[in-house]
Amino acid sequence: MDAISDLPMLHDMDADYTPQYVKLARILRDKIESRQYQQGHPLPAAKLASEHAVSIRVAWHALEMLAANKYVHRSGSFSAYEVTWQAGA
Repeated sequence: MDAISDLPMLHDMDADYTPQYVKLARILRDKIESRQYQQGHPLPAAKLASEHAVSIRVAWHALEMLAANKYVHRSGSFSAYEVTWQAGA
């Protein structure tokens, strides 16, 4: 699998120019929906950034996107996001 941060070649017509945070959000959403990450599972931004070779800012934006779509939630500004999504809900 290519790293999220890999840039497309200049003249590649099939290149994916989707922002990194959207790509990461999709990966995390798929892991949540496939139950690799279950309800209550913490998703620390620093760990996700390291695992997916992106900046912590990219990880934060991905988690914010998932929160806006009700996949994750965090109880306070200094706490990690946790999975809240349930299958069939």
